[in-house]
Amino acid sequence: MNNKRTGEIIDTLFKLIEERKKSKSKGSYTSFLFNKGMNKIAQKVSEETAETIIEAVQGKKKLAVQESCDLLYHLIVMWAKLGVKPDEIWNELDKRMKKPKIKRKKI
Repeated sequence: MNNKRTGEIIDTLFKLIEERKKSKSKGSYTSFLFNKGMNKIAQKVSEETAETIIEAVQGKKKLAVQESCDLLYHLIVMWAKLGVKPDEIWNELDKRMKKPKIKRKKI
């Protein structure tokens, strides 16, 4: 992967989204989402989640990857709208990875 940390790509995308949030550029889809507000952003996250699941269940790997990218983009827009920084996500993931494993009940 071009010598980039996985999180670095998301950090870069987050910065771009933050710039679009501030600039409110005409013709920018990101600016459109911010102008429409959280309800529209949440709707898009929901739609992209469903589309990702559908492609995965159907075993369509390439389409699942593409839909996952759409989902991540809209999720990052949601983070930016809420004021959540990627480092907060990385820190939370790091904490969760350090927690002791909990045995799950058998269903």
